Amino acid sequence: NQMVGYLQNALEGERRNSQKMQEFIGDASHELRTPLTVIKGYVELLARSEQLDGDGKKRAIDRLTTEIGRMERLISDLLFLAELGERQGSLEDAVNVSDLLRIQLTDLKLLDPGREIEDSITPEVFIIGNLPHMQQLLANIFSNIRRHTPQDSPLYVQLDYVTEGVRIRIGDGGPGLPLEVYERGVQQFQRFDTSRSRESGGSGLGISIMRAIVAEHKGVMELRKSRFGGLEIEIVFPLSEN
Repeated sequence: NQMVGYLQNALEGERRNSQKMQEFIGDASHELRTPLTVIKGYVELLARSEQLDGDGKKRAIDRLTTEIGRMERLISDLLFLAELGERQGSLEDAVNVSDLLRIQLTDLKLLDPGREIEDSITPEVFIIGNLPHMQQLLANIFSNIRRHTPQDSPLYVQLDYVTEGVRIRIGDGGPGLPLEVYERGVQQFQRFDTSRSRESGGSGLGISIMRAIVAEHKGVMELRKSRFGGLEIEIVFPLSEN
C-alpha cells in the first residue's frame, strides 16, 4: 500500500509538472507569435515601398526595431529560466549582499534624487551563492521600482539576520499589485501596469526570474502590500552550513 501510494504521488507530481510545462510552452509561443505577426506585416509593407513616403518608411523601421528588441528580451529571459532550471552545480561565490544592495541604492539615489529612501542595511552580510545571478535579482527589483513607481515615491530597504537566515525586505510607495496576486501568486508572462503598452514593457517574466534565482539559492520570496501601500518584496536566504 505504501508503494502504491508513493507511485500515485509520483505520477500526480509528474502530471502537474507536465501540465505546467505545457502551459509555459503555450504562453511562450503566444508571446513570440505576437511580435512575429507585427514584423511580418511591416516587412510586407516595406516590400511595397513605393506606397510609403520617407516618414512612413521610418515609422515602419522603428516598429520593426522595437518588435525585434522585444523578441530578443523574451528569448533572453526564456533561456535564462531554462539555464536556472537545468543548473545542478554548487553555489560557490561568497556574495556580499550588503555591498550589492548599497550599489543599487547608490544608483537609485543618483537617478531619482527626489525619492525618499529609508535604508537599514546590516554591513558585511554574506551568503554562499551565484554572484551574477544575485546581481541580476537585485537589478530586476530596483529596475521594476524605477519603471513602475513615481520618481518621488518613498522606499524602504532592509537587510538583517533573522532566525531563518538572511532577510531582504524592500517596500515601495507605488501602485502595488492587484490584491488577488498576493493571494494566489504571480503567473508566467503576467503584466500589471496597464498604462504601459506591450511594446514598451518587458517579457512578463521578471518576477518568474526573480523567484527562480531565489529558489536556486534555497530561499523563499513573498510579495505583500508595503506599509506605504505599494509592493513589498521579502526574501529570506538560509545561512550556509559552512
